[in-house]
Amino acid sequence: MKALLYTPIWFLQLFTTAKSFRDNPILGNATLNRWGLHLTRLKVAHAIMRLRRRLLSSGISAEDWQSFETQGYILKENFLPAEHFIALEAEIRAYRGEVRECQQGDTQNHHTLLEPATLQQLPQTMALFKIDYFKRLMRYTGGHLRQPFLYIEQVRNGVAAGGKDPQKNLHSDTFHPTMKFWFFLDDVPLEKGPFNYVPSSNQLTPERLAWEHKTSQYACKHADSYAARGSFRFETNDLAQLKLPAPKTFVVKKNSLLMADTFGIHARGQAEAGSTRLAIWGMSRTNPFNLFPGTGFAFVDAAQYKIVKALRDWEDYKAAKHGRKSAWHKI
Repeated sequence: MKALLYTPIWFLQLFTTAKSFRDNPILGNATLNRWGLHLTRLKVAHAIMRLRRRLLSSGISAEDWQSFETQGYILKENFLPAEHFIALEAEIRAYRGEVRECQQGDTQNHHTLLEPATLQQLPQTMALFKIDYFKRLMRYTGGHLRQPFLYIEQVRNGVAAGGKDPQKNLHSDTFHPTMKFWFFLDDVPLEKGPFNYVPSSNQLTPERLAWEHKTSQYACKHADSYAARGSFRFETNDLAQLKLPAPKTFVVKKNSLLMADTFGIHARGQAEAGSTRLAIWGMSRTNPFNLFPGTGFAFVDAAQYKIVKALRDWEDYKAAKHGRKSAWHKI
């Protein structure tokens, strides 16, 4: 009976960001994936996202466009004038808002949502997001006119028992192009676990397609729960098979902006216990099967934060009923 009721939903999810091979029997069907279901979704999603990014690339420098398209990332050091950066850093460090925590292995990740009402209290931070070129970069890399979800993020390494942080394994976030960015408020040396990214792993090469095709056929039963839910993991020998170089480690200074396509293979770097890094973090993940790149209306941006807050409150409520904390819980 459950399968009968859910089959229409599982089918409709084929045309969304849904990625879990374990939770959707159609996405996870080995026979369908052997026949090319996963590959078809990959190819169509990437083609549409290339088109949307092309439409939104006006005003992007040739250097930044080339870097993102071919390598999968953009790095801009000394992004803000020194005076603006100093004021913004002080503002963020002094701010005391709602913080939610997610623990993965021995790493704690703290997020403060930068919704419109919060940004009204942070004028220097708001001024960052009003910079015309930054807005163009966010729209282009996200392939959408909608503003990314924005947060204050602090990554706290090795501060709790819980085993290995799964985000420190090389992985791809999902099957379609996405964007994440970090505007660093701390210097990030090796001991703080800098971002690692495999250059050009954003490309849908014949080798990547063959690897994805093979993996999709057993992904629903994958021993790694993240891979089974659509965030594939990669080993060193996989990179050789994919004809990819070793990961690039982004040891950066504060006031650096890093943007990456997280379909590309990436990971948090290994870090010393007790080390932390502070950044403004953003993520854009929109329906890759929608040809329309959005409207850019402010009320749409505001609405998305209300939805996120409502979903987080609902997760808190469900977890509390079972006497536990939600994955992203208030502290």
